Amino acid sequence: MATATSSTVLKAFQVLELFAEWPLLGAGDAARLLGAPRASVHRLLVTLKAAGVLESTDHGQYRLGLRLFELGSFAPLRQRLHDQSILPLQQLAAQLRLPVNLGVRDSTDVLFLEKVHHRENTFPTRVGQRRPLHATSLGKVLLAYAPPDVLSTVLESSLPRFTPHTSTDPAHLQRELKDIRNTGLAYNREESRPGLAAVATRVRNHTGKTVAAIGVSAPACRYAHNLAVLVRPLQRTAAEIEHRLGWCPVDRGLGVVDRATA
Repeated sequence: MATATSSTVLKAFQVLELFAEWPLLGAGDAARLLGAPRASVHRLLVTLKAAGVLESTDHGQYRLGLRLFELGSFAPLRQRLHDQSILPLQQLAAQLRLPVNLGVRDSTDVLFLEKVHHRENTFPTRVGQRRPLHATSLGKVLLAYAPPDVLSTVLESSLPRFTPHTSTDPAHLQRELKDIRNTGLAYNREESRPGLAAVATRVRNHTGKTVAAIGVSAPACRYAHNLAVLVRPLQRTAAEIEHRLGWCPVDRGLGVVDRATA
């Protein structure tokens, strides 16, 4: 049985393939090369620009955008993070008898890449789920070490509220991010979901760049005011993953020196 395909998606890829040979193209040139109506090609170019896959110049031409390169580099990063983190995460979940997560920043969201469940405590997060950076412990860690333009975008936007405890005040969030940079730890006390508490810390690669965050989730009724007991095991696990990724801090203690953030 034949599988249905989307002609629009195929045409969009045909447009993108043009840029492998021609770095700059206008709508008319792209339409001529494809043998397609200019209006339909122009609509595709505008849509791809809105998605960040293309950028436009002041002269009405288009070129490949940074988003495409980000997506291209994301797949090997995800595989490497999985390969180097899954065993330490499983060991941490078994030790604490709590679920653990690993996430990365995707624009202004945290994307959950790994989740290790524990049968005694489960929460309805899943691999592939996205949440705004400001509302989770993983997200706040990633936001604290994000580039300035990402931080500005988040602080200047409307911060959605998920529970009565979600921080929606930019000034309060800025103070919290400063604390995270000082301690390396972010907390979530029922800010993303009622009944959920969590603590998270960052993971750096061989250059010292923050590439991910790992966190432990726990029942708020037991841990909301006692998350500190989870910190040391969490930090040790982060340090092990960082070592596997090639990060070698000047100070080998857990209060490591920050060489680069992004």
